[in-house]
Amino acid sequence: MLSFDITYDGRPEIESLKEGFEKWMAEIERDREKYDVQILSGFDKVPNLGRLEVTYEGKRLFGVNFYRKYSRSEDGRKAICGMITISCADEGKEMTSPGDMIHLNVNDRLDVNYLGKQTNLAAALQDVFPIRDEDEVKKISDVFGIGSERIKMDTYQKRYVIDSLIKELNWVDEPAPKDFYKYVSLKVFHLMLLNGTFRMNSIISQSDTQETFYIGDLVCGDYEDEYKRFRGMLVEQKTLISSFTTEYDDAYMWKEYGDNGQGVCLCFHLDGKRELRQMKYIDEETSPIMKYKRLVDELKKNNVFVHFTAIDNIHRFVKNNRYKLEDEWRLVVEYDKDVDYDLYGNRCVSYKDFKFDGRDLPEIGLHLDSIVIGPNQPDGTSNFPLLTQRAYKLFGEELLVNRSMLDKALFIRE
Repeated sequence: MLSFDITYDGRPEIESLKEGFEKWMAEIERDREKYDVQILSGFDKVPNLGRLEVTYEGKRLFGVNFYRKYSRSEDGRKAICGMITISCADEGKEMTSPGDMIHLNVNDRLDVNYLGKQTNLAAALQDVFPIRDEDEVKKISDVFGIGSERIKMDTYQKRYVIDSLIKELNWVDEPAPKDFYKYVSLKVFHLMLLNGTFRMNSIISQSDTQETFYIGDLVCGDYEDEYKRFRGMLVEQKTLISSFTTEYDDAYMWKEYGDNGQGVCLCFHLDGKRELRQMKYIDEETSPIMKYKRLVDELKKNNVFVHFTAIDNIHRFVKNNRYKLEDEWRLVVEYDKDVDYDLYGNRCVSYKDFKFDGRDLPEIGLHLDSIVIGPNQPDGTSNFPLLTQRAYKLFGEELLVNRSMLDKALFIRE
């Protein structure tokens, strides 16, 4: 049974309350050093006994108003003090949501009112600032058949983190391809030639950010709350990716990524210590991983939320099965400098452009071998000779420039 105990010892009550919070916070299992609690000055007149502020990495999580429930008025009459809680439009959101101003209004008997809830302090803290609850840990341990020592409470995310291997996610990549391909639009290739650069977008700047969080959302509902997704995206902001395929001069890839055959296919190999990671694809109707989702959903019914560390190792490399035809391999660069920003239509993106040195991209370990001009070029245009000339000017005449061997008729939209 969780409890919140303080001893007054004749000291000012606010100091005792702060000590009680410190005892509670000592039970935090993950990133304990990032939390702090401080007494705020200027709030020490009866019935207000003071205020506290709890922070994470120096940013406010919530405030605590401490007040005396019973006091005396100036004429000596006994008074009962209380708090008025105003319900806001964002009531019920996470305590870290933008615009939230959550206060625990605690009286000197440790009864608390917050967001319209009347309860005891331990129950309120377990709701907004949870620590390990052995009853909940036992439920998780029984459901997944793992030792309780592998289960830790993440107080900031308000979920239990399970450090255990999931064999269904323990995929092994096939041998990486020696040569691989990237299909781009004619406009993208034009800008690449114009600037002499190759662009890698942040993983959060994909056309569908869902792919960044797919496996965590699927199994655990990690980002069901929009603000958790917002925070998760910012954490990944400097993770740059570029996607490649093993499919050469392929009609599907031309249609999906090569501007319906009007673009260019770039042919690369790795030159350096970088490596490609193979994307894995999940069929949500048949995948054995779905049994974990069912167990997680059962725990949620009892307000017990979990996350698996096994997901952290592979979440950038998993997609839904509908993308399987892409046969994607992904280059990931953890960039440690500032990234740039732009608009793609009405979509904000972060990215970094890397300079070519001849046909090499030394910062990211890529070497350009050849290019293929798309099969769906306008009739009677000079696209092929001009693109070839411009490519030779930037990369040298040893670069191979080929025409697609596919029939243009495949790309005519009726």
